[in-house]
Amino acid sequence: MAIFQKFFRKRYPHESGGLKKFFLALLVVCLSISVLGGFWFLGQLGPKDVDFRQLDLNTEIPESVKAIQRESVALELQFDEVLAMREAGPEDIELLKQALEKQRAYMEAIPGLDSAGFQRQVDLEKRYQNLAAEALNRESLELEREGASLAAEEAFEAARAKYLEAFAKQRQINERFPLSAASNAGRATRLERQATYLTAQPLLQQSLDFEKEADGHLQAEAWESAEASLRQAIDLQDTLNREYPGTNQASVARLERLRIKLVGIRSGQDYVEIQQVEKRAGERLAAGEQLEAANLYQEAARLQRQLNQAFEDSPYASSERIADYQRRAQTAESYELGLQIEQNHDRMQRFLGERRTFEATELIASLRQAINQMQTTFPRSSMNNEELQLKVRYLNLIQNDLGFIQDRVYDALLPIPGQTDWRMLRTEVSQALYSLIMGSNPSRNEGDLYPVDSVSWLDSKNFCERLSWILGKPVRLPTEDEFREALGPLRYLVLEDHVWSIVDSDGQTQDVGTKQSFASGFYDLLGNVSEWLESMDRFDNENARHIGGHAQDRLETIFTVPAREAPRGERNRMTGFRVVVKVD
Repeated sequence: MAIFQKFFRKRYPHESGGLKKFFLALLVVCLSISVLGGFWFLGQLGPKDVDFRQLDLNTEIPESVKAIQRESVALELQFDEVLAMREAGPEDIELLKQALEKQRAYMEAIPGLDSAGFQRQVDLEKRYQNLAAEALNRESLELEREGASLAAEEAFEAARAKYLEAFAKQRQINERFPLSAASNAGRATRLERQATYLTAQPLLQQSLDFEKEADGHLQAEAWESAEASLRQAIDLQDTLNREYPGTNQASVARLERLRIKLVGIRSGQDYVEIQQVEKRAGERLAAGEQLEAANLYQEAARLQRQLNQAFEDSPYASSERIADYQRRAQTAESYELGLQIEQNHDRMQRFLGERRTFEATELIASLRQAINQMQTTFPRSSMNNEELQLKVRYLNLIQNDLGFIQDRVYDALLPIPGQTDWRMLRTEVSQALYSLIMGSNPSRNEGDLYPVDSVSWLDSKNFCERLSWILGKPVRLPTEDEFREALGPLRYLVLEDHVWSIVDSDGQTQDVGTKQSFASGFYDLLGNVSEWLESMDRFDNENARHIGGHAQDRLETIFTVPAREAPRGERNRMTGFRVVVKVD
């Protein structure tokens, strides 16, 4: 057979291909028939066409069933007649209930055949439930009012009972008459919550009373009684937090505060002892017994340290208080040394003011040694004065130049017209003088005899402070009135003979004191650099003023004596200053 097939395929290839096509077409036809048959079968399982002409739309309701509905309607009419004459009572509401039951029986007998009858049943249900729930609702509302009144009088137990009754009636309404207007799940929850609140409130009040009682014992320093009362307050608050977590009376914060307060009571006796030691130390200090006071302050610090270690959570625990006692102890111990430093400082100030620089230099060395001893031995003492330390350190640094600087400054001072105590530098502060005192030169147009420039108002005030240390006398910037008094009238003045301006300065500052002085003897009050003024009438956050114009101004501008404002920290290469010194 295999040989025959092989021969057949080889001998008649066109006949073999035709056979294949025939069988393939047959297979396609069979598959198509199967698919169509499947669709037909599924169609038979789906919805059927209905011949509405064969439906019987005139289904007859039995007379006995109709009689049931007529009885229901009659009962409702009877109820309406009663309602028209008086308020419905329980027996009247029973008529409406019977009407509802009849209507239910009617609908059960003809299910799905009377849509109007179904709607009437729903309406009767709502009407009956509204009327049936009215009495319960009134009772519940009245109980709630009584409960609120009792709660206002703080009769919490009686009020709680009323709220629970009101809650029970509201729950009954919600369960039995859910279609009524009185049905209210939110009100039931609120009444239950209020009853819980009234259960917890007496406990909170007791806790508050025990806390108040503990406070009274504290004032009397009856520590054991205070601790016992506070423990009861804590126990009650703990009960509230555990058993009534959702109420206003539960408070984790109050419980923590009470516990800290208990620690405070337990540590209160130690704190009272510390205060007594502190008081004795103050008395010894007032009596001039410095060393005894220092020892007592050290003892107070030791006791405070013990309290901190034993009662970390106590309100009386304080690291700052330990540091304060140590500061007071060291202040008392260093009193004699501090007094010596103050006296030597006053003497040094007097020597510098009298231009006795040699004697002042000897005191500077002694002061520096005493201040170093104070810092090393008594670092916490209030007698340590950082400003004095800085001052003595600076004076020690320039002690060899004290006499030279004083001579140079005093030689350059002139009296201010109308002033007796204050004198003003006849020229602007030069770069050489500024560098000698401050140890640096911020100027952009450098030259020893040029006025210092690019200094802020704050820089000029620092210069005044250091110069006052050197002279032993107050030094400051001039006021505007002092500046104008020194300037005098300008009416008949040939301004270019006295002023460096844009006309002849090439826009750069020039040596101080090289033009003619004004009538008062002062140089460069106008032009060259504008000069900072004292700000006595201004707040620290306000701008400062400088006056007089500068080398880049025109003569017409300088003649008006321009006064300008700038931030106190601003530096400008056309702004410098001069100083005034109190000599008497």
